[in-house]
Amino acid sequence: MTLFVACEKSLIPDRTVVADGARVCFINFSPDAPEINLYFNDARVTTQQSTTIGKLRGIPFRSSYPGTITITPTASTVPSPLVGGEYFIAAAGAAAIKAMDTAFVTGHTTYFTTNFTFEKDKYYSIFAMDAKSTMTPVIIEDNITVFGTVEKVKIRCVNAISAVAGNKIDVWLIHQPALTKSAYAPYKLASGLDYKSSTLFTDTITAADYKWIVTKAGATPTANTPPSAIGKPYTLTFATADVVIALGTGNTNLAERTTYSFLFYGKSGGAGVSAPFGSTFRNRLK
Repeated sequence: MTLFVACEKSLIPDRTVVADGARVCFINFSPDAPEINLYFNDARVTTQQSTTIGKLRGIPFRSSYPGTITITPTASTVPSPLVGGEYFIAAAGAAAIKAMDTAFVTGHTTYFTTNFTFEKDKYYSIFAMDAKSTMTPVIIEDNITVFGTVEKVKIRCVNAISAVAGNKIDVWLIHQPALTKSAYAPYKLASGLDYKSSTLFTDTITAADYKWIVTKAGATPTANTPPSAIGKPYTLTFATADVVIALGTGNTNLAERTTYSFLFYGKSGGAGVSAPFGSTFRNRLK
């Protein structure tokens, strides 16, 4: 007896790899969405290696493409780019963009569609934001440029936190000095940043260790206490009701001549994997 096994072949074409074009990065910030993939002109441009035979895989919440994929995200999962491969190359020109789930056999669900024109040699980030029922694409041109000074850091803030009162946040940085150095005073990195929006990359920040706090827009510190000695940071505190993401316990190191995104995501008041969270994402080393 000869046994024949029928294999269902996907009719979705993968993208044709191009040598030059636009540089694109995708991050899934839709907290209740399944794994999703992007399609440019009906060709799939994102995917991950499947751990199940015959199953198409996609990009889950809190993961990026290209990047490290966490199939089952947790409350501490953060988007992590590939070092030196933070962007994939897409053909320049107009593209019809779709985000769809991975359930090929039962028929894909489309979560958003949009059109965008990519320019050659420019960098772009595409973020899937909001709940799956109202998922929205946010496409931002990444203004990555050469540094003017060696000691500086380029950094921007991306607000993907839903359900914050007023839909705006402030982001504060608190310098954590070395033992023999004096602390810089805390300052706002972003002020009144709208949901589903981003600041531009700036290089006014000195490379160092920092902690940070995210608050409702317009929140005023209840204390801004100078350090008691060299090597100690300022103490910056806010009313509990104004804090969206509290001061972290660990330091965030911002290295010189490096371009970062400060990513803030989740749902205000959410718990577990959906709780508000923040992390840095290295866009480029120059």
